[in-house]
Amino acid sequence: MKIENRTKPAVLIFALAFLGVGIANAQIQAAGGGYYRAGYPTVYGSFGQASAAQGRVYDQVKVQSRRMTEREALVRKWGLPAVEKAEREAAAKAAARSNPQIVVQPPPVARNFGVFRPDPDVDTGTALSDALGTTPEEKALIKQIYASTKVEYEKEAATRGWKNNIAAGLTFFTVTAITVYHDAEVPSEDGVNTYYKMMNVVLDDLPEMRKATNKDKQGFNNTLVGFGGMLLAGYVEGKNNNDAATLASYKKLAGMLIEMVLKTDPENVRVENGQIVMK
Repeated sequence: MKIENRTKPAVLIFALAFLGVGIANAQIQAAGGGYYRAGYPTVYGSFGQASAAQGRVYDQVKVQSRRMTEREALVRKWGLPAVEKAEREAAAKAAARSNPQIVVQPPPVARNFGVFRPDPDVDTGTALSDALGTTPEEKALIKQIYASTKVEYEKEAATRGWKNNIAAGLTFFTVTAITVYHDAEVPSEDGVNTYYKMMNVVLDDLPEMRKATNKDKQGFNNTLVGFGGMLLAGYVEGKNNNDAATLASYKKLAGMLIEMVLKTDPENVRVENGQIVMK
């Protein structure tokens, strides 16, 4: 099952791979088209400081985006080796710089606050189905979508070296949500990798993440994966059936989730020249 799109980088293909036999004919509306407005915030906010930290992610992303843009301009002007040398000198607080005209900040120290140790007792599928499902059939469908999505997500995360890191869950969620909301181009591989690296830095700048428990981090990350899976299930169903009503329904849901997770208007998050941009 594929989405017709001239640009199909691995990030979107792996995100769609979970849509196997049976899900296409299931009642996808049960997975989110009804806008369980109480359920989504309830399960999202159940992981304490991990989700509380999200309140400042949008502002931090804008700060990091500005720094990356400034760095790219320096690289274009002076070349990467010169910029990296200036960054090493800044980190070492060198008294004399090799090129005083290259003004940079020291590279961030990796604290890996988004990394967690997985706990087998965390059952996100049940948490999502209980929060969002109203009938046994809906609960079973939500569990099925989550489980299938999680399998494909973990495969891709392992391949990329992104396992057990909230930055990966945020990247998956963001790529999925903006694809569904804008129904437009998907980020390039470079754009996805850049966003993941930026999210690592952003999470390291949030004191709440230092204090968050492994179980809260894992549950929060899994919830982001589950949100992405449910968005994709409805979106692909709508694309394959050329169903404008379903696409509109999931656009609305994607916008609601972007506002909840990234704390910004969904119109502020889009893809430009292959890169994920927040305005």
